Amino acid sequence: MKRLYGVVLIVLLVAASAAAGGGRERDEAVEEQPEATEVVSDNKVVQMHYEGTLDDGTVFDSSEGREPLEFIYGVGMLIPGLEDQMEGLGVGDRKTVRVAADDAYGPYMDEALQEIPLNQMPADIDLQEGMQLVAQSPQGPIPVTVLEIREETVIIDFNHPLAGEALTFDIEVVAIRDATEEELEPFAAQMPVVPQ
Repeated sequence: MKRLYGVVLIVLLVAASAAAGGGRERDEAVEEQPEATEVVSDNKVVQMHYEGTLDDGTVFDSSEGREPLEFIYGVGMLIPGLEDQMEGLGVGDRKTVRVAADDAYGPYMDEALQEIPLNQMPADIDLQEGMQLVAQSPQGPIPVTVLEIREETVIIDFNHPLAGEALTFDIEVVAIRDATEEELEPFAAQMPVVPQ
């Protein structure tokens, strides 16, 4: 009988040990949490689908039928009024964002109209009123519009085509990831230095 109790005791100890080990595995499994959901924040590469409309409902731009727009958040790749309202959004989030003209492409400025001699315009372009061209500025390429063609000059509008317009964007965030060092390098000069 003593021998039977000894065997039963050994079997119970083995079973208890296995159960304790199994419990540890379960505890370890519970401790493993999925990665935190990515949200739109500085230095994240964000992909989003969007539709931009004017106050009268005119669609001025859309990603429909195209790849989503990809940009690095927080480095000035988007108009400020849109970027400011995206922080904290997650993948799958949708939002309608209204952006005042001052936070979009700025107010329309009469001083941005310039009269340029026709002989300073590229000879290979057949200028038409309303035509959009791309001019080079110290900040990079900018869209300009031919407003009026005169006998010896042309009036060029250097305002952005959407200057003075309030804009509405319907957006959907479709992907978020950390930007690589290589992706951030061109923006390093404008990033704030954080003391360590």
